Amino acid sequence: MHTTWGVALGIVALACSVMAQGSATPEMQVPAIREPHHFVKLDNKYARVLDVTVAPFSGTLYHIHENPYFWISIGAATLRGQTLGASEIVNIEPADAEVRYSPVITHRVGNIGASAFRNITVQIQARDDVSPAGAFVASPRPSGYQATPPLDNALVRVERLILEPGQSTGRYTLPRSGLLIAARDGAITVERPGSAAHRMDIKAGEFEWHTGPATHTITNVGKTRFEAIEAVWK
Repeated sequence: MHTTWGVALGIVALACSVMAQGSATPEMQVPAIREPHHFVKLDNKYARVLDVTVAPFSGTLYHIHENPYFWISIGAATLRGQTLGASEIVNIEPADAEVRYSPVITHRVGNIGASAFRNITVQIQARDDVSPAGAFVASPRPSGYQATPPLDNALVRVERLILEPGQSTGRYTLPRSGLLIAARDGAITVERPGSAAHRMDIKAGEFEWHTGPATHTITNVGKTRFEAIEAVWK
């Protein structure tokens, strides 16, 4: 019988369920885009963006991430995960707005917390082939970028952007394709060369993709801190 992880999973119940299922019939495996908790929000040559929500005490099917990916947690969570073929159940406890990276994997995840787990998953489908080779660091460095990038590897560089009310990045250029994902609700203006600033009331998990280099200025026009991540393809 093919099942998702049961409703009302405690830690012990989850472990017992996984072990029992592992010794029974083979588990259903589906592409991530067909897994019921994953919703495709963007799918182009370079990136596939999935909005993922797992209710409390529920879990996913085994699902296949055929490309490496990174994800940002929208809110903190307490999870248990299992890779296909492994008996070990691992603890996954992302903090709010935490960024993590994964290579190609087939796995399933159970939410044992009392609140829904949400994340934005970004599969890296191809390298950037439309931008000039070389630089991938924003120039000049924007105000609001944090000291240490949460992720920087051979495929992508991810910066964390935090703007206090009224604060602006100043004009800067992202030299290659990428996207900005809001970690929390906020109100910003985005100004691009040759056009007036336009206001965006952006919700946590919403994002904007650009293909090729992009130049803009972001200003926090809200009353609360604005936090986002900005990823640049390599």
